[in-house]
Amino acid sequence: MRLQEVYEKYKNRADFWWVYIREAHPSDSSRPARHVQIEQPKTFLRRQEVAGQCAAGLKLKIPCVVDDMQDTVSRAYDAMPDRLYILGADSRIAFKGGRGPREFSVGEMENALKSMLAKPKN
Repeated sequence: MRLQEVYEKYKNRADFWWVYIREAHPSDSSRPARHVQIEQPKTFLRRQEVAGQCAAGLKLKIPCVVDDMQDTVSRAYDAMPDRLYILGADSRIAFKGGRGPREFSVGEMENALKSMLAKPKN
């Protein structure tokens, strides 16, 4: 996966995290995904288990955090169904990618990260 490649390339220069949020198309919804047969987790423990399955299936070695059952991170960052962000050293949003999967661009994120890392530190 391209995201894993970017992580490997820059992990010593930037902190990377991916946040597991609620399933966009769980099998128990009115619009289930054909390629994923996962019910929407009803407990935080189950959400953690599914996050682990997702990481393994995508072969992601990027550190993961799991959103709470109130979807606090997802709502704060308008993250559904998936989205890429870069936070600057000041913890402010420095890059906000398009909504996945159609507007999800790891290349755009990498270019933004390159630009940020090239700037001299004050």
